[in-house]
Amino acid sequence: MKLEVFTEVINRLRKQSDKQDVLYELDIDLINYSDDYTSIINILFDQATTNDGKPICYDIKSLWEEVEQCRLDNKDEYELPIGLTDEEKLEFLKIISKGM
Repeated sequence: MKLEVFTEVINRLRKQSDKQDVLYELDIDLINYSDDYTSIINILFDQATTNDGKPICYDIKSLWEEVEQCRLDNKDEYELPIGLTDEEKLEFLKIISKGM
């Protein structure tokens, strides 16, 4: 995974967390929906260490370097998916609202 892709993943996780914080301030509580997902990510980041026990989560670049070292056998590069259009997002929200 390229550093730019990895950085984008981290930034999107942060943005998602920020969105949930804003929704919570508006009395929209998504904690039951996202708590397990968020907890898993936090555990992985908090416990991430090198083979000799040194932490690898002190910055994005060091974490990326460790992840890159783990994937040396994988020759395929991951490409970021193309985002949804506003119309597709609206349609998705309509589908979700019908199920609730």
